[in-house]
Amino acid sequence: MTISYDKTWEVMNDLEESFMRIITFEKMVDDLMEAVNNNDQNSILELAHAMTAFFPVYLRQYDKASRRAWNNTVIEVAKIDNPYKSTNGTNINYDEVVKYLESDTSSPYVFTKKHKTED
Repeated sequence: MTISYDKTWEVMNDLEESFMRIITFEKMVDDLMEAVNNNDQNSILELAHAMTAFFPVYLRQYDKASRRAWNNTVIEVAKIDNPYKSTNGTNINYDEVVKYLESDTSSPYVFTKKHKTED
């Protein structure tokens, strides 16, 4: 499979639509905070139930859209143009990626031995 404009547009549009559901959830959080500030117990209960019901659904939809977008863009491009491709024909090797990133001085994300990362 090769990457195509139509497929890329489709998966990225699906990702955007899925993300927009998170905006709806954000509005529910705002409404919940208003209900708490107003001590509106009925609204607090209704919003808490709604958020509890919707959040897992929104999260699954976003996860699915993200994976689909990743697989149809990044993975497809990597088949054609992949600077991390192992020279021995195997899958991506972590040490090779680190070596590449350390040698890429234009990247603001270069970590040298003096930087520590948390596990």
